[in-house]
Formats: sequence, C-alpha cells, structure tokens
Amino acid sequence: MAISLEIIICSFFIFLSTNLFWLASTTATNLEKKNAAAYFSIFTLLISSLLFSFSAIIGQDGFPAVSSYPMYYFFPGLILLILIPFGWFVVIVWFFGFLRKSRFFKFLFYLLLLCQLIAICILLFRDLGKLSNISLFEYWNLTPFSFKSAYSIYILSCISLSIFSLYLFKISDNSLSEIGRQKSIPFLKWIGFSLLGVAILVSVLFVGNEFGILENLIAKAETEPKYFYGFVLCIQILICICVLILGSALTSYEILTGRILPKISLKQEWKNSVMGSFFLSIFFLNFAKLGYPKAEIFIICSYAFFLSKFFTIRKNKQIGLNQNEVLKKILSPQSIELSFTYLCEDVLETNQAALIFKGKIPYFSDTKVLYPKDSIFNIPDLSKLENSFIHSDIVYLDKDRSFDFVICIKIETFPSGEGYLFLGQKGNEGLFAEEEIEIAKTVSSWILNSVFLEETNTILGELQKKHIIERKISDHKTRQILHDEVLPELHSVILNLSSQNISEKNAEDLRTLTELHGKISLFLTELPDIRLELSRIGLFQVLKNLLKTDFQNSEFLLEEERDFEKNFPEFLPELQETIYYAFRESVRNAVKYSENSAQISIRFSSEQSFKIIISNSIRKTFEGPSSGQGLRIHSALLRIFGASLTLDFPEKSIAKISIEVPKTFANPSD
Repeated sequence: MAISLEIIICSFFIFLSTNLFWLASTTATNLEKKNAAAYFSIFTLLISSLLFSFSAIIGQDGFPAVSSYPMYYFFPGLILLILIPFGWFVVIVWFFGFLRKSRFFKFLFYLLLLCQLIAICILLFRDLGKLSNISLFEYWNLTPFSFKSAYSIYILSCISLSIFSLYLFKISDNSLSEIGRQKSIPFLKWIGFSLLGVAILVSVLFVGNEFGILENLIAKAETEPKYFYGFVLCIQILICICVLILGSALTSYEILTGRILPKISLKQEWKNSVMGSFFLSIFFLNFAKLGYPKAEIFIICSYAFFLSKFFTIRKNKQIGLNQNEVLKKILSPQSIELSFTYLCEDVLETNQAALIFKGKIPYFSDTKVLYPKDSIFNIPDLSKLENSFIHSDIVYLDKDRSFDFVICIKIETFPSGEGYLFLGQKGNEGLFAEEEIEIAKTVSSWILNSVFLEETNTILGELQKKHIIERKISDHKTRQILHDEVLPELHSVILNLSSQNISEKNAEDLRTLTELHGKISLFLTELPDIRLELSRIGLFQVLKNLLKTDFQNSEFLLEEERDFEKNFPEFLPELQETIYYAFRESVRNAVKYSENSAQISIRFSSEQSFKIIISNSIRKTFEGPSSGQGLRIHSALLRIFGASLTLDFPEKSIAKISIEVPKTFANPSD
C-alpha cells in the first residue's frame, strides 16, 4: 500500500504535537517564576499541541471525508487558530518586559485582545443554529471575504509586532537574566520570520483567490487535493522549523521558566524528545502503510508517557526539596550529636544507630556517636568485620550474633583512620533505600570531617600558645645569658683596659676576651639555621646528619631504595622544615620507648609517595607516662600541607610511625 499525502501530513502533525507537549510539560516542571504570563505561555504551547493532535486524528481520513464532517467538530480548532498567534505575541512582549515598560505595546495588547474576542463572538453567535447542519466545506464557502481578510491581517499583525519588539530590546544591566534574554534573541528572530512565512502562506490560502494571486486551492481540493496538500506541507515544514528552534531556545536559556541558570540535562532531554517524536512518526507511517492508520494510538501513548514523566519529576522534585530541607537542618551549625539525630530520625527513620571512628593519627582520638544518645549497644569487633568489606561497603549483620544492629556501612577511608556506620531496624520494618544509604554515607563523612577539623583547630591553637611560650622562654634565656654572663665580663674587661695604658695590655684580659668570644660562638653554634641547612645540602642529608648528631648514642637500621637520594623529590621549604621536625620528634619517641635502640628500623621509600617508616619494639616498662603531645602537634602541622603522620601498632609489642607526603606536593619549580 502506497503512502498517501494525507498520511505524511498526519505524521508531521504527530511530530509537532509530541514536541510541543514536551515543551509545555517541561516548562511547567521547571517553572520558578509563577505568574500569569508564564502560565499563559504554557497554555499556548499546550493548546498548540492539542490542535495538531486533533488535526492528525481527523486528517488521516483524507480531505474528502474531513470536508464532509459537521462543522461543530472543528469549532474548538477555529478558536485555537485565533488564540495561538495572540499567544505568541504575548509571550514575546512579556518575556522582554514590554508589557510592563511600554504603553504602546500595552495598547496593542488590549487592541489584539479585543479583536480576538470579537472574532470568537462572531463564531459563537453567527449562524449558530446552522453549525450542526452544514459541513466544513460548506461553512468555508459561506464565510465572507471580510472575515477571511480580517483574520489574515490579525495573524500578520501578531507575528510582525512580535518581530518588531525583538529589534527594540536593549539590555538594561549585566544580570544573568538579561544576558540570557539577549542571547535568545537570534533564536526568537528565526522563529518570528518562520512564523511570518506561515502567516503569509495562510493569508494567500485564505484570500489569494480574491486578489488573483492563487486559485482557490480549498475549493479545488475536493477534486484535486494534491496542490492543497503541498501547500499544507510547506506550512508544516515552517512550523517544524519554529518548534525545533523554540526547543533549543527553551533548553539553552529557559526563556519561559524564569530560571537564572539553565539545566544542562534539558538539552539532552530535548534531543531525546525530537528523536522519539521522529521515530513515532515513522512508526505511524509504517502502520498506515499496512492499513492501520491509527494516529490517536500514537498520540495517546506519547501524551501518557510525558504526563507520567511530568508527575514523576514533579514528585521527585518535591522529595528533593524536602530532603534539602532535612539536609540543611542536619548541616546547620550545631552539635555533632544533634546532626546525627536528625539523620537517624528524618532520613533513615531507624530506631538506633552508631557512628564509630578508629583513628590512626595520634591527635585524632576515636569517635563514637550514638542514637539514641547515651545508649549502650553491643557493637561487633571492627577488626573481625574488616575482611567483610572487600567486595562491598555494606555488610548485613547476622542476627544470631546477638548484635543490636542489622547493617554496617563502611564510610570512605580517611588518611586519619576508618569510619563505620551501624544501623538498626527501620521504624516501619522496611528496608533501607539506596538513596538513604548514600545520604547516610555523605552525612557521616561530613560529621567525621567536622570532628577532624575541630580537633585540628584545637591542636593548632595549643601549638600557637606553645610557640608563644617557647619564644618568650627563648628570648628570656638569651637575655639572661647576655645580661648575667656576657655583659658583666665585657664590662670588667673594659674597666681594666681603661685603667691601663694602651701599650700595657694584660695577658689575662686578653684571655678573658678570648674565652668570651668562645662562649658567644658556642651559643650561636647551638642555634643552627635549619632552613639554611636544608637549602644547602637537602632534606635527606639533613635527616641522616640528625641521626648522627642528636642521637649519636643510638643505633639505627637504615633502609633506602636504590637511587633513592638521586630521585629524592624537592619540597617547598616550609614543608621540608615541617618534615624535619616531625622526623626528629618521631625518632625521639622511638628511642625513648624502644626496648633496644638496635631494633629501631628507619625505611625511606618513594615508590608512590615520599614515605618514612620508623619501627621499633616497645619496652615493656618505661618511666613516666606519655601524653603524645609532640606527635599530635607535628601530625597537625603535616596535615596543613596535605601530608600525614600516623601511629599504628601492627602487633602489641611493635610501634610503627609513618610520615607520608604525596609526590604531587613536590616543589613545582624543580
């Protein structure tokens, strides 16, 4: 069966109807500025889609059958043909603010509104009793030339005035909304000129015979419809161009939604809509070729799909807004326990939960946050659960183990340690959703980071206080030495020399001056400039010299990779100095608490990152407790540079301190 021109025209109508309905539903979904003009724009898109749907359904029977249908079938379509040109005019002048700023366009708005109301009244009351008795073709022949010409002038005026307003627009400021309007003008001009072409073709079709431009194709269509069909196809092609450009403008600048920033995903959704509508039209052509021209089935399917998608997106958007409110409440400045309570009550809806953190950094203590607060739970041994997280971040706990929780989630591994979230049964005895678990992991990670930052700030505050105190002590010690020892001896020597002749210098006074010089030299030697040494011989050599000078009574087992010193990275001076003091404090702790200094192993590695590993056997008994203040301070300082200092115990009698610096922190100038 050959494909007739009627079927091709109907396939165009299906394509237009589907895309216009997508534009209407998408605009309604993303609407932010809810005002009368925005709703009218959506209404214009929707009624245009319905008009083309009606044309596709009614037109698949062919012109001879359509022209014989009673006139009341087409009365809603005639109303829409009057409303749509006015709708486009209103959309343009509203979008660019002319209805609010220009009295001229406001006058035109009321004038065109009055014209269409008069036209609708004429349709309603002129020969109202005859509408059910005559056919569409007979009604067309009875329509006077004045009404046809008035409609032609009306649609040409609506389109021409909308184009004229585009040339009058001038950007008023550099806001994003104004810039978006300016960038959308080229798209809207193309649409305006295409619609002007449609209006001209419609006018020629309506009144061309009276002016001798073109013979009456509508009257001729009953016997020879192919010329009329060709005219209709030209109009459809221009409308398709308008719809495609309008979709690009809406998705690129969201000119009708009122959003300042457009969504990138809309562009891809628009492409999917165009391709889906195209294939839907192709399927209709194939079914019509087989003898089943059922346009209503394809239109209903497309409308049902977009409507279901519209309500789904609206519901998800509302859920997202509710979740954002909950997250805003969770992440607002308050106590960690209160944030965890909001997470468990408003998001997870669980009856009990626990957030556990096992720290590796000396100053980052273990953290335990419970819901309900101050509860006592039976928490599994974390070391036994570690192997369960090889393939997944979620482990379901066996009820036979008499644990108080049903699920354990491993939070992302931090350089400072590892976090675990234990959840009890949901309040409704249901299962946790994937989105709830993702939110729980994100919020738990934020809580642990907040604890980390809080403790880091505390340590840095203590470090600053200690630095001020040490500086005062150092300044006081220097002043004391100079005042109590150096200055009195210098004063004594000066008095002795002043009481003698210049030629009679006393050998004892010269010896005193020599000793004084030695004291000052020794004092200056005891205050070396570490930065100068680091820049002169490098960090690696300074660390090796440190072991020989400060720990000369201890023995170390040094391990370094082949060509390690040759490939040793150069870090920023501040980072090198921080590594130096952290290394010195780590070795000092290893020597202090080691059972045997010969068992202290120091390994230098630079495979994936610069790493120093200090291992030693812990002495079973040692004098005095350790506060770990030194390692805490240096670990906090290293974290500022993106490095880390961790203290781990692979065995009960073995301590391992690791200083690690990523290679990305190497000095970029080297």
